[in-house]
Order: sequence, then structure tokens, then C-alpha cells
Amino acid sequence: MKYNIKIEVIENFMMENKISKTKFCKLCKISIRTLNKIMTNNDNFRIIALFKIAKVIKVQVNQMFD
Repeated sequence: MKYNIKIEVIENFMMENKISKTKFCKLCKISIRTLNKIMTNNDNFRIIALFKIAKVIKVQVNQMFD
């Protein structure tokens, strides 16, 4: 299934807090590989990763979809 993820939400959070992808992944407890899959809108990742990201950036999961 193809997801349309708003990657701007993630990018804005990282820019506002001046953190790298690596640090962001450690905060979310996901791998950098998973983050890269999400950022490229690849459909091969577990949806639980979005829940972990949403919890860290303090948004609801449905706000991460187009």
C-alpha cells in the first residue's frame, strides 16, 4: 500500500530543533533506514514507525498524511 506522508512535518521538526537524522532516529527509537524509507515515500516500512515519530514531534498520526 502506498502512503502519502507529509515529510515536511518531520523536516520542519528537525530544522526547528537543529537535530540530525541520526539524533532524530534515536529520539523516535527507529532506524535511519526506516526514516529514509519514510522520507522517500517508500511503501516498505512498518506503520508503527509513524506512531513513534508522531509521539516525539507531538502531532496526531492522521496529521502526517496528505
